[in-house]
Amino acid sequence: QDLEYLEEAKLKSILNKHCLFLPFPLYLGETRINEKEPLWIKNPSDLTDNDYIEFYRYLYPMDEDPIFWIHLNVDYPFHLQGILYFPKMKRHPDVNQNHVHLYCNRVFVSDRCKEILPEYLTLLKGVIDSPDIPLNVSSSYLQTNKTVRQLSTHIAKKVADKLVKTASVDRDSFLEKWSDLEFLIKLGTLHDEKFHEK
Repeated sequence: QDLEYLEEAKLKSILNKHCLFLPFPLYLGETRINEKEPLWIKNPSDLTDNDYIEFYRYLYPMDEDPIFWIHLNVDYPFHLQGILYFPKMKRHPDVNQNHVHLYCNRVFVSDRCKEILPEYLTLLKGVIDSPDIPLNVSSSYLQTNKTVRQLSTHIAKKVADKLVKTASVDRDSFLEKWSDLEFLIKLGTLHDEKFHEK
């Protein structure tokens, strides 16, 4: 049964899932697995809109381009880097489906971020990378972990700040995007008092 792990196709799928962004060259035969540099570790001031859009296309090749994004970089009270994208919303979005990829020091860990993101933010897409999340424990432990709660609260605040800033800086553009934002905003105001206040 374990012989499948000797097959190149199986090895390639594992490496492509978990090792795409490792900081050293990784080859399978003559082919390099991790050619793409992780955008989330770069300084946002060094990146263009096109850089963010190209990275989104790399992560989600079948999707339409996102409407905007947030670049996260936190050093205290926990370490967190990442990029969260606001995708174009489908007619009936599924809040139970996870789209954000969780990494620990650039190694893919999971695409189930329910304990780390508030439920209404599972509609977002992108990457969260943090060495401070306890990954080898149960979901119930994650739900009560102080760092995870702080991280979740911080991400929700950053999303609210981005929405407020976008609405105030370019209201016409914000209103044009309303059909893609409406469901997330209304869901957030129902589930999160601080988000509602913002």
